Amino acid sequence: MINNNRELTIDQLGKVSGGNTVETTKDVALLTRLGLINEFIGSLDVAFDWENSSAKVDFAWAKIGITCVSNYVYLNEYYYQGKKITRKEAVQIAEDTMIQGPKIAQVS
Repeated sequence: MINNNRELTIDQLGKVSGGNTVETTKDVALLTRLGLINEFIGSLDVAFDWENSSAKVDFAWAKIGITCVSNYVYLNEYYYQGKKITRKEAVQIAEDTMIQGPKIAQVS
């Protein structure tokens, strides 16, 4: 049996997956659920009206202090308080901020 498995580069992966509009579309769903986006932005909007849609997503992240640099092909970049963070960390911050509210330290 011949094994033709090989790893794809990020550029090749982007072509296979249709770029990174998938990640931005997931951001739309999250930010809409959390009330940070108040209009319909569908996956077709993200794919075919990238500049407008990604700007709205980046603006929604900024409402909670996260800078998102949306990217059509590569992974989006997220920054919080001047440090680069993962998307998973950005999601956690968003959920903590919007669902639980700000955390206030207990004074004893």
